[in-house]
Amino acid sequence: MSTPQLDRLHEHCHQLRLYQIEQELTARLEQAAKKETSYTDFLDQLLACEVDAKTHKHHQMRIAMARFPYQKTLESFDFKFQPSIDPKQIRELATGRYIQSGDNLLLLGPPGVGKSHLAIALGIKACEQACEPCSSPPPR
Repeated sequence: MSTPQLDRLHEHCHQLRLYQIEQELTARLEQAAKKETSYTDFLDQLLACEVDAKTHKHHQMRIAMARFPYQKTLESFDFKFQPSIDPKQIRELATGRYIQSGDNLLLLGPPGVGKSHLAIALGIKACEQACEPCSSPPPR
């Protein structure tokens, strides 16, 4: 591919704010040429890379906007340390159905039992779910 054409492709990506594609375009073009990838497969891989990058960026922005004091995950919570907490119930809360139905979540208990850890972990799960693509196309 000629340099002027590659420069135009980079400029188009930049104007369309396809920054991940712009960054990886040259390497991906070389890979596709070596593997003799079909046009549809190449385009699918390229766009999937951009969608993943944007999804990750939006996830990180939501977490930053939430201003969690620290980052905790449900996987790092030790349910053996606090046997009174039902892991199945926490996993159910992690699905976010309570958000979709407009319900509130209240964690009660004495200090040091993991309420903040669980609240932050559930908040991070909610941020992840907000970034997942919806099943229906956006309105036009």
